[in-house]
Amino acid sequence: MTAATGRTAALEALLQAEQGKARKLEIIFGVWWRHYAVPYEFRWTLFAERQHCPYCGALLESPADGSDTAFGDTHLDHMDALSLGGEDSIRNTVYVCAPCNMAKGRRSFVDWLRQLSPEHSALARKIYIDKHGHPPEEFTRSAKSQRLTLPRIELQYNEAVLRHLFPKPIVDGPPG
Repeated sequence: MTAATGRTAALEALLQAEQGKARKLEIIFGVWWRHYAVPYEFRWTLFAERQHCPYCGALLESPADGSDTAFGDTHLDHMDALSLGGEDSIRNTVYVCAPCNMAKGRRSFVDWLRQLSPEHSALARKIYIDKHGHPPEEFTRSAKSQRLTLPRIELQYNEAVLRHLFPKPIVDGPPG
């Protein structure tokens, strides 16, 4: 087995583990699971979405060995900033280059789109709509959201146990 094959196998294993977490969250939260999926539990799934910064086109760094270490100059961006009430969820996050994340800061996504080139603004808008199901202009500011850094304890159980514990989803909509 070559080093490249080993890296590919390691990355595939990480992605499969995250797919298992997604199935478990769907048992618990139903169709709304993406609203409750903490981005730090889905690092490789989010990274696999694209290898270039959607805001400028720069190549994003990842650990070459597939380890769960820091992503170097690649940052997780909350499209709707937590400080403006954006969710700490996989549907509100993308990986971007460090300079773009620092430049965006706590701006609203609509304001940030105006700063981008037309090409990258169009791409970022499309990604936002695909993830949120609505254009960024429909985002409503609210109280600051908490960053959710602890893993969900329910994810330690297997799917059969979760189906028994949660015969129906525990929510009937996104977070309030």
